[in-house]
Amino acid sequence: MPLLIDGHNLIGQSPDLKLSDPNDEAKLIHRLKQYAIKVDKQITVIFDNGKHADFAQLWDSHEQHGKVNARWAPSGRIADDVIRDIVGGTKDRRGLMVITSDGAVASFVRACGVRVQSSAEFVKELQKVLGEKNQPIAKPANSSTSEIDEWLKVFKEPATSRIEPLPFKDPISEVEKKRLRRMEQLRKQTRGGGRLS
Repeated sequence: MPLLIDGHNLIGQSPDLKLSDPNDEAKLIHRLKQYAIKVDKQITVIFDNGKHADFAQLWDSHEQHGKVNARWAPSGRIADDVIRDIVGGTKDRRGLMVITSDGAVASFVRACGVRVQSSAEFVKELQKVLGEKNQPIAKPANSSTSEIDEWLKVFKEPATSRIEPLPFKDPISEVEKKRLRRMEQLRKQTRGGGRLS
């Protein structure tokens, strides 16, 4: 089952990674690469553009690391938008699982029929598979109130909690459906000895 991961969300839930670390993304990618090898899964991790926003036209927003595809949101968009686009554009959603603790993204993903696992639960699985000691997931003791308030603004759910799934396009046209219904009626009439009308 392929995994689609909200990268900065997962870093925020990892007890030994910090969003303020300039190498946080590289450290997470390295860990996910080890995990992907052990469990034999394809992983796509999406990051907000952040530090690369000024160089968006020059900078490649995709990197392949073994079974891990790292992607950064394009300029003017956030990782949540990219995740919604990927889920909405995926035709066969049965094998997909999204890792996020963002309530709005999780609601959208579930509405599309895709499984969701919280970042905190995935951190536990990651530690177990990689043989790391389980560390309690807690906010760093030196986090200031303003820093916590800032992150609460970033991960705040939108005012509308209900997100409608993308419309499903039925591959059979209305004309074809009508033809199939008429053919079924004809079959029933001829089997039952009824008259064709």
